[in-house]
Amino acid sequence: MRKFNYNEIVVLNPMQTRYQMMTSRVFVPLYAAANDGIYRMNRAKRMGGFIATLGIAIGIIILAFITIFVIYFLVSVALRTGFNYPVYWIPTLIGVGVIMGSVFGIIKLVKIGKRFGRIANELEGELVVSWSQVKSIVIMNVRQENVANRPSLILNIIAPIYKEIGDWHVLTVDGRDITILDVDDPYNKLNYVKNRFNLNFS
Repeated sequence: MRKFNYNEIVVLNPMQTRYQMMTSRVFVPLYAAANDGIYRMNRAKRMGGFIATLGIAIGIIILAFITIFVIYFLVSVALRTGFNYPVYWIPTLIGVGVIMGSVFGIIKLVKIGKRFGRIANELEGELVVSWSQVKSIVIMNVRQENVANRPSLILNIIAPIYKEIGDWHVLTVDGRDITILDVDDPYNKLNYVKNRFNLNFS
């Protein structure tokens, strides 16, 4: 596995909309072009880090709401009773404990979230084929797909935004055909990759 920065690679077949995360598209391998060849990226690790970060963010929000609710409850009790009766001390002490636990939990979750956030932003991939082994790249199955990514599905259907999507067939000098599905803007992306990495195959 090789680790990358974003500026070192060209992602070939990214997901076009958030809705594709709920389709079979998530099972299509993610490929990227780098200076020495084409890599299959480790999407599972990034997705795991993203989901963990999202879960931690939700946990922080829930703990914050609990803390606010307990503070509101304690202030309400204090205004009504002034803590003149010992019977009110027990829920007060419990409330203080909940607040302290919530604050500690939020601090802990923030630290854990930073760690998973770094994982979500890491890019790593496995070399599939080096440029020296590529004989040619043929583009097939070119079609127009609706890539509208608005919050409203109905609006996306009524007012679609189309983008050209195609499949790369990477033909190697030893006769292999490596298929990269769902490359967006396939012709322009191929020209860009060839110019950026100074490639001269057909």
